Amino acid sequence: MDFDAIGFLRWVYDHAYPSMTFLFIFVLAILIQFTFSGHITKRDSLSALDHIIAFLKTKILIAYIASFALFNVFVLMLAFQQFGKEQGVKYLQMIYSNVKLQSFNFSSVLSIITIFILPYFFQVVYRRLIAPKISAWKRKFRVSQTADNVSDIRVENDRFQSKQFDPRDYYKDGHMFMGLGTNDEPIYITDDEFKSKNIKVIGATQTGKGVWQQVAIDQCIWKGWGVWFFDQKPDDFIYSVMVQSCKDWGRKLPSVVDLTGESGLGDYSPFEGGSTRERLERFYKAFGLNKGGTDADHYKNMNKEVMSFIADYWDGTLPHLEKLLSGKDSSIPENKKDWVFEASSNIRTELAIWRLLPNLFPKKGESFSVDKAIDNADVVYVRARQDDDLIRQITTSLLVEWKDYVVKTCPAIHQFCMLDEARFIMSDNVANALATVLSKNANMGLAYQQRDDLQKNPDKTVNGEALQASAETNTLLTLIYKCSFDTAEWIAQESGTKPITVTKLEDVETDGFGSERWGGKRMIGQVEEHFITTNSIRALKKRVGVFDNNEGLMQFLFTCWIPLREKTDLPVKQINHSAYIPEAPEKSQTKNNRKEGKKQKINTPSDSVVVENSFNPEDDPDLMRMLEESVSQQQDENIPVDYYDNIPLEETPKSEPKPAKKPPVDVNSLISTIGKKED
Repeated sequence: MDFDAIGFLRWVYDHAYPSMTFLFIFVLAILIQFTFSGHITKRDSLSALDHIIAFLKTKILIAYIASFALFNVFVLMLAFQQFGKEQGVKYLQMIYSNVKLQSFNFSSVLSIITIFILPYFFQVVYRRLIAPKISAWKRKFRVSQTADNVSDIRVENDRFQSKQFDPRDYYKDGHMFMGLGTNDEPIYITDDEFKSKNIKVIGATQTGKGVWQQVAIDQCIWKGWGVWFFDQKPDDFIYSVMVQSCKDWGRKLPSVVDLTGESGLGDYSPFEGGSTRERLERFYKAFGLNKGGTDADHYKNMNKEVMSFIADYWDGTLPHLEKLLSGKDSSIPENKKDWVFEASSNIRTELAIWRLLPNLFPKKGESFSVDKAIDNADVVYVRARQDDDLIRQITTSLLVEWKDYVVKTCPAIHQFCMLDEARFIMSDNVANALATVLSKNANMGLAYQQRDDLQKNPDKTVNGEALQASAETNTLLTLIYKCSFDTAEWIAQESGTKPITVTKLEDVETDGFGSERWGGKRMIGQVEEHFITTNSIRALKKRVGVFDNNEGLMQFLFTCWIPLREKTDLPVKQINHSAYIPEAPEKSQTKNNRKEGKKQKINTPSDSVVVENSFNPEDDPDLMRMLEESVSQQQDENIPVDYYDNIPLEETPKSEPKPAKKPPVDVNSLISTIGKKED
């Protein structure tokens, strides 16, 4: 086919502007951008493709400009051939004049500028938006030589979630079910191992400590062991779980010792059980008579001397102690009564405070028996309060009595004692018990919120650091829930370390467009990291913990509560405030001369009526003696006859019977009579 030169020349003229002009400018802009963009790179880091591109950058722009010049020469030569030399030159001039004429207006100039900068715009978009994403994608899906990564709290936060299950589905004879593992496998320890170790459960409130305690207590009841739970919050569900467990496993319902006195259940005499030495040790601790290195030690020694003297006469009950210290007990020699009374003022003052808890003043033989509860392997629920100093002292005394009897007798049936919020009742004796009871067929569990809680013991006479060290040394089983940073860091250190291979340095390339791309170089190395990291512990969810058996690696553990059919409230017993009324002190013989006619009897419905919430002045011997001295100086008194019934009267008619039981006297009526003059 013949080449149509005239047609080609006409096409060139018709398309010189805008098509060919814009195309030339666009390609020129691309080549300029390609040639002069980028950065200088070391030769030894270039690939074959990099060398080719570098070579083309220096040659392709020149080749394009040369090709444009050759195209113009070709058109001119073709025009010479068709139109002659003079007309050929005019043809070419006519083309450029047309391009110049149409280009020099606002819209054309704007179009040319837009076309010229368009490649640069594409380059910016590619370098800043597309290339970094491609680089990141290639890095993410590359085949790496190591998959280790340092701990990241963002990853750990989504790593584990709480699990729902019924713990009773996993109970196993001869084993203690602790919880589920990360792959839903049950985690057990044998009964023998559980019996030979104490356990500490650490975690913030509402993280799962109480849930594990429910499961452990339920299994101990199922196994027929003796169970003691010291509840100091108190917990909303643990008593209900204990009641349900006893019903389900055919055990006697829990014995309740309510040291708060709110329910009236389980009257407890703190110093009735044990040997004389053990009773005195508990008494000295509860009444703060141990030496503290201050001037008060002199008075404490006086009180201890009195207690040592009356120990042989004392039956261990607080009512009898009041009687002994007031000098009203005939067993104390007459020449010692005044000394006992005067040297025991501090003890009697403290006893007056203890009087606010009537459940601590049962009669001899009516107290809750720690000995019998241990011998019978009973399930015992002890209710206390962590914000009441007196109740904490009594709780500690009960715990020490439990320890003393266990160590002394080595029970035939295993005993498990769980202390909730243990820091409030921890003492040197309790810390020592952690080591001694393990060989006596008993073990203990401590639950508290963070590691240094045991250093913050309310008892300032206790060495907190020594207490913490003893507790940590003698509790080989550890269960950690979400806790403070210091506790999490300690557990991470206790878990040990492992080597991990991680990227220590990775090359990143930065170009002139403000974008980064991953380079081809990566430096890896080994570092040490905790087996269970601090981030892992800090990111734990509810009922997810870390279990340390002290004989293997720590592992994550999932716990869940015992399904509770119904909530059981602690029963309430009707409290009789007249259960114990102290005997009145001995009266002076000057009372024998009082006239019978001047006594006015107060009509009462019954001698056994109990005036609730009334203060009985006979409870305070000092007050009674003051009242007697005031009354003896008066000639006319208006005192109820019930008060005089305690005084031996020579002129009392034999026909008038003496009441067998004295009701409490209203202090307002008694004191109001003092100061009245004889009519």
